[in-house]
Amino acid sequence: MQLPAPPRGGSVKFRYFGELDRYLFRELLLNFIFSLLFLCLLVGIVFSMKAVDSGYSLKIIFPWLLDSLLYSMYFTAPISILVSCTLSYGRFVADREFTAAVASGISPIRLFFPMACLAFPLALVLMLTQSTILPELQHRKEDIGRFLVKQLENLGNGKMGQLRLDNHGGIVHWKEIRDGRDLTDVFIQKQMNIGTGASGVASAVTTPAGIGEIPGTKIRAERARLSVDDVEDMIRLTLSKVEVSFPVSEVDSGKRDFLDWRHEKIRLDRFNIDFPINTEARRLNDMPTDQLQKRLDKYRDKINILREEIENTEDPAIIDGARQTMRLAQKNIRKGETEIWRRRAMALAVVTFSLLGFPISLTLRTSQKLLPFFFGMLTVMVFFFPLTYGGIQFTRATGAPAWATVMSGNYVLLLISAVLIYRVRTRG
Repeated sequence: MQLPAPPRGGSVKFRYFGELDRYLFRELLLNFIFSLLFLCLLVGIVFSMKAVDSGYSLKIIFPWLLDSLLYSMYFTAPISILVSCTLSYGRFVADREFTAAVASGISPIRLFFPMACLAFPLALVLMLTQSTILPELQHRKEDIGRFLVKQLENLGNGKMGQLRLDNHGGIVHWKEIRDGRDLTDVFIQKQMNIGTGASGVASAVTTPAGIGEIPGTKIRAERARLSVDDVEDMIRLTLSKVEVSFPVSEVDSGKRDFLDWRHEKIRLDRFNIDFPINTEARRLNDMPTDQLQKRLDKYRDKINILREEIENTEDPAIIDGARQTMRLAQKNIRKGETEIWRRRAMALAVVTFSLLGFPISLTLRTSQKLLPFFFGMLTVMVFFFPLTYGGIQFTRATGAPAWATVMSGNYVLLLISAVLIYRVRTRG
């Protein structure tokens, strides 16, 4: 693009800014669209290959694929903004258009305006939808009742696969599957209640996640058969030649951890496991933000009630039970708070990534067009993702404020961006 020489008075008139804005915005928008399409296509290919390799048929993959692509956009959009920003401004600098713009009297900071016109509206859309559409996509992505359970016969034949049988971590691994029903060399690890039915056959019913600090039961079987009970809304897995390893507590009461449990093994000729199908039930992570906030408030009220109960009783059994329930409620509160702030962190990452990519491209001032892209990606990989997801785990483990830990990646990128923007401004 040819920029006119500045008049003798000093700087270019304002009308030239409009033309330059359109030029840069078009470049940024095209790079963003192509990057987003590439990343979404990559996610779709990886998902499809993994699903096919696990034994799923295309009839099952395709209904999931659209939801997975829409869901992935909440995470690929920030990366796409960074790619667009560094490639566009990197080429702008490499082709010496930046030098011409500055020589024409245009402020380097003013060049961020087209990027802001793309990044800020996109961040606003993500912020407005991360509390509603994102949880719904997460739920539909995990909802096996709609897409998978009703089409078990379409699994066909395959080897080395796995099947998620509930929304609480129940996964069945197998070596080989035939006709979508008959499995061999099956392994399951799940928290469950084990008992004996009226027929005398040992059976288990899976229990929801968050039961406490009880380790999972491990089950291995030579063969298994899948069936669906539409009346009871249950999936039944009938196992043959089974070895069950279940946890047994070595302490009578009080706070337990995984060191206080040992596993005992029993062998059975036949063993049934029932998995409930409930497409309405949602995990904490799948709830809209307003519902999640209300659920967390209920947990807090429950903790206050239990504290009063502990203060007004001297019964050790009641105190131990109340404390265990309080620990579980506190664990759910931390999980919910980190999920809320994770959504906000990823939405605001669109702005922080663009604020980072812009000064990196202008600061380097190199003829290598891809160099700003590599530096931008390196900075994000080193700081943003480790701090964000490390902050999630830190808050869940210690109870530290989620707004400080989960958002720490954005804070650090904003600090780096401020330093770089200051250097761009002073170097002019």
